[in-house]
Amino acid sequence: MSHSPMTESIKVDVLRDVYETRQTICVGIVGFTILVWDHIVTSADEIELIWQRPKRAIVYLFLLNRYLTPLVFIVNLVAYNLPSWDYISCQHFVRYEGATTAVGIEIVGVMMLLRVFAIYKHQWAAIAPAVLLLLAWIVVTAWLLSYGEPVPHSDFVHSCTMVFNSSGSIASASAWLPLLYDTYIFGLTLNRTLPSIRNKEAGHVLRTLFADGLMYYSVICTINLILTVMIVRARSGIKNIAAQLELLLTVTMMSRITLNIRKQAFRGPNPHHLQAENFVMFPRNNATCTPSGEVVVLSRLRSCSVSSAARIESNNHTRSGSASSIVSPMRSITFAENPSPATRPRLSTIFSASNSPTTLSLSGSPVSEHVNWPSASHSGQRHTADIV
Repeated sequence: MSHSPMTESIKVDVLRDVYETRQTICVGIVGFTILVWDHIVTSADEIELIWQRPKRAIVYLFLLNRYLTPLVFIVNLVAYNLPSWDYISCQHFVRYEGATTAVGIEIVGVMMLLRVFAIYKHQWAAIAPAVLLLLAWIVVTAWLLSYGEPVPHSDFVHSCTMVFNSSGSIASASAWLPLLYDTYIFGLTLNRTLPSIRNKEAGHVLRTLFADGLMYYSVICTINLILTVMIVRARSGIKNIAAQLELLLTVTMMSRITLNIRKQAFRGPNPHHLQAENFVMFPRNNATCTPSGEVVVLSRLRSCSVSSAARIESNNHTRSGSASSIVSPMRSITFAENPSPATRPRLSTIFSASNSPTTLSLSGSPVSEHVNWPSASHSGQRHTADIV
């Protein structure tokens, strides 16, 4: 009877160890499944946009991470379930596990830094903090890896995973340093893309960079916050459980971002989204916004269709007094497909059924096309090729 409390305590510890080990295995399998599934569904885009196109440094980093990470993580999954490794073998393996995880995430960090170089050309006040944060992240992670050790298990559990044996507050730097770096990079991206998007000057590449950057930051920020808290507060068996998701989802999302940006650069906008993207209706003011930010004011718009020349078909059905002078029925308004950025175009003619130009006025003012073309000095547009 005297050994009964100790026996119950051992049972509880064994059950907790088994449960935590299963959690680690399940999280690893889920993250790996997401990575492999994304590779499969984007393989056609990869062949067209990566292998059949000119390659830059960022593309080689993309390929390295896209194929290295799945291969090295297969070894991790085997180690999670391998009963033949003793504690000594596991001590050597955990350095491999930690190093491959750090390298995979830091390669993504370098890819983001290259894009910062592209959109902030020669603006070292913005670039220098990003470089310093990345270097600090690499150095601290390498130092923490020297303190990596296997997660202690009972005799009934055979699994090999890594945990830092340093204090939680120091070990958590492996999570909050990447979080700080991602936050700064995301701030730089917002600073460059948001003004252009508000002024309707941003091209498809910059808009994709903003949307995908927001999605990436939201997901990875959440995972890094969870990992930071767990390293400090969780039990040793699950301290680094979120590090698997950090690696796998970081690589997955950066692959998507790279492919989406190159898709916009080489293919242009999705034709299925032209209606929603190219013409935004403002019924209150009876205005229409065209792809590059033009606003055309019409008294009443009956129907809208999109063609390669961005043509708006409309019946001339206007309210009494809304148009001061219409010589002949309005049939169509045609915009130039590639207007010269050096000039500020104005729409002053409407082609009627007889192909004779007429002038449409609204409250005594000619209908005009208001355009804010990107300036030649806009670095986000000038260096689009460097982003992709």
